[in-house]
Amino acid sequence: MSSARKNGHLYRSLQSMSVIPLLVLALIITIFSYYALRKAMHTEVSIELRNTADNVIMMYDLLYPGDYHLEGGDSSDLFKGTQLLTDDHSIIDRLKSDTQIDITIFYQDTRILTTICNPEGVRITGTGASALVIQEVLFSGQPHFYTNTEINNQRYFAYYTPLRNSNGSIVGMVYAGRPSSEVDAVVRRAVLPIILIAICSMIVVSIIASSYTRRLTNSLQKIRSFLSKVSTGNLWEELDSDVLRRSDELSDMGYSALYMQRSLRNLVEQDTLTELNNRRFADKHLKQTQLNANTYGNHFVVAIGDIDLFKSVNDTYGHDCGDVVLKRVAAILKNHMIGKGFVARWGGEEFLFLYDTMGLDDAYAETEILLHEIRRMKIDYEEHTIHITMTFGLAEGGVNTNIRELLQKADTKLYEGKESGRNRIVM
Repeated sequence: MSSARKNGHLYRSLQSMSVIPLLVLALIITIFSYYALRKAMHTEVSIELRNTADNVIMMYDLLYPGDYHLEGGDSSDLFKGTQLLTDDHSIIDRLKSDTQIDITIFYQDTRILTTICNPEGVRITGTGASALVIQEVLFSGQPHFYTNTEINNQRYFAYYTPLRNSNGSIVGMVYAGRPSSEVDAVVRRAVLPIILIAICSMIVVSIIASSYTRRLTNSLQKIRSFLSKVSTGNLWEELDSDVLRRSDELSDMGYSALYMQRSLRNLVEQDTLTELNNRRFADKHLKQTQLNANTYGNHFVVAIGDIDLFKSVNDTYGHDCGDVVLKRVAAILKNHMIGKGFVARWGGEEFLFLYDTMGLDDAYAETEILLHEIRRMKIDYEEHTIHITMTFGLAEGGVNTNIRELLQKADTKLYEGKESGRNRIVM
């Protein structure tokens, strides 16, 4: 009995010696995990919000060329170029739907467009930014990330960046933010597996005291390795199966970030080779142009242009040369269309032009200027100098025009130009 009591006492002593330090260590690990994960989350959220804000600015620049300005006297409306932005929340609403990030566009210190609503569901447009944000972002011209910004009685992780016109002047700000409660919830969920590991480790130590030190050291080393990777931003790392036989919840945030990137790439509708707008962009804006024509009664002209004998360039000099030709031509087309509408790569060596609010005669004159530039262009490739020409087909649209029929008409005119000798404009 004495021996049993001694053994029991020793067992309890060993158990106490193992459990008490482990309890302390588990507390330290939990605290360290919380702060390390919170730091990593703050870094990741900061990058995510910065990318979102930068992409908002880039999207508006791509979609609506021109500077931000007010028109309309006392009750001013915000325009970008010729596009009215006031009350048009479609772009930022779509971004929020894809990324779950709130977005606000300020003109000076006033919210013009926002996805943030008050408890009644009304957007908080017309409200102002805080004095701190105005001083640190609007006046200083520097972007800033905040971890505890209060907006509409809710705390946010917030990124503000200056909004500039083409001359570099600051005209406002762009905000991207996530509610603090969402980020804190992710941290709590990520810390929970660490707590479970500590509890399991204590049970193992109580049952198998002799292997306590070895197993605990091994487990702690794996936990430390895991936390080290997370603290450096590797939020997709999984815990070793000997410690935790399940995927870490932080991988969800990684997948969310990938989905956000994919959504933003899809929103930036650009041809990768020529850096022109692509066909998806053109289709959408043709529809919008037709709606504007129906509303305001204005005319517009669609042109389809094709590089003459482009196949022979590829066959003679190679596809790399063909890519060089496409890039050089695209640069001229893009520069020519500034302030007139837009140009998109329609497919292969074919380009679509929209002369917005312009009649057929004016569009023809502009296209003649463009064709003259193309004829004068010299493209040096290796030891060769390449000259090219283009053929254009023009068609005019207006109220109640069928876009499909208009494109078919422009394509038919292009075909007529090709059949009659190329290097010309047909309308």
